[in-house]
Amino acid sequence: MAERNSNKTTQSTAKKAVKKAYKKNPKAFIITAVAVVLVIAIALTVIYFAFPATWNNIMAMIGVDKEDNKGSLAWGEGELQVHFINVGQGDCILILFPDGKDMLIDSANFNNDGEIREATLDYLDTYVTDGQLDYLMLTHGDSDHVYFVDEVLEAYDVDTIYMPFIKAEPNNEDLATAVNNLPKDKLDMFTDKDTLTTNVYAEFFIAALSEPDAIIKPNIGEFSIETETYRLDFYCYSEEDWENSNLNSAEKKNAISPIGVLEYNGKRIVLTGDSNEINEPKFIDKVGGTIYDCDVLKVGHHGSETSSTAEFLDFIKCEYAVISCNASGNTFEHPRQATLDRFEERNMAVYRTDLHGTIVLVVNSTGALSFATQNTNVDNGKIFVGADTLKNQG
Repeated sequence: MAERNSNKTTQSTAKKAVKKAYKKNPKAFIITAVAVVLVIAIALTVIYFAFPATWNNIMAMIGVDKEDNKGSLAWGEGELQVHFINVGQGDCILILFPDGKDMLIDSANFNNDGEIREATLDYLDTYVTDGQLDYLMLTHGDSDHVYFVDEVLEAYDVDTIYMPFIKAEPNNEDLATAVNNLPKDKLDMFTDKDTLTTNVYAEFFIAALSEPDAIIKPNIGEFSIETETYRLDFYCYSEEDWENSNLNSAEKKNAISPIGVLEYNGKRIVLTGDSNEINEPKFIDKVGGTIYDCDVLKVGHHGSETSSTAEFLDFIKCEYAVISCNASGNTFEHPRQATLDRFEERNMAVYRTDLHGTIVLVVNSTGALSFATQNTNVDNGKIFVGADTLKNQG
């Protein structure tokens, strides 16, 4: 009680001193107060821009997140790497988290090119040296995302597998028998009415559900991979979305791709699979608000015109775009010039695996973001030539 009375006495004395100073010279008091506020504002501005780690720790201490309600992350000491591996027309992304964990998202080439497949597996061996992957995600069942994934499962022990909420029902008799012989408790997880009949998806499905001791998680709803310093949020179709979807077109099959947001040391990286105009609005609705300020966009569907819509780009406000593609190796004219024009209109720097080779994005311990490219002869970050333009140029 004595301590409480002492605090009250101190506060009362301070209030009296303030009132006395104001009565004695109100003009000087106001000028002094304004000066103090300005000094504090300038100090906070300097800390925010010059010492981002200190700013982030201050925000974490008081429990304030600068843009959302998920809670602040502590500043990380290590380095986050995202490898956009050049697989031609396809997707393959290796994430090396700052705590030593790793994740692979998709692994394929449109033509199942043997040389590219071997080069990709060799590349993975360079960075995944312990024979074990912590996380593997297949965004959807298209061949240019799934072709090599069964071989990845054969090469590595995988702890957790995220995959489409779709059962394989292949027309191939041997593969169909293998699917039906999988553990019933795992097969029962895939209750959506849609199925995929391709052999390549069946080969992945069999490998995934046969992976020893792996946790299988269908891509449903929202979930996170999170530590004190980094967070990877995935926004997937809800069970209602799956129930209401009839995957009877390429666009609808692409739209089941989860959209992920990877956050570390004040930077956000958006990962999209083949997301498009169908599920991009769903992502905006789930995140909420008018702007979700991010930094790097992995462009959906290799630069398709129906992906990276104006509404989506204006919502995530990225400075950089990375496109995994091969303009001379597909008949879809990906990336489309109209899509690249949208990036140029927003002054986004563009990186492309067909021109830059494998692209490595790094966020370091100071929060600085940088890119390293396999092809250093290309003018990094200002590539706005689409497949249709290249085609017209012969």
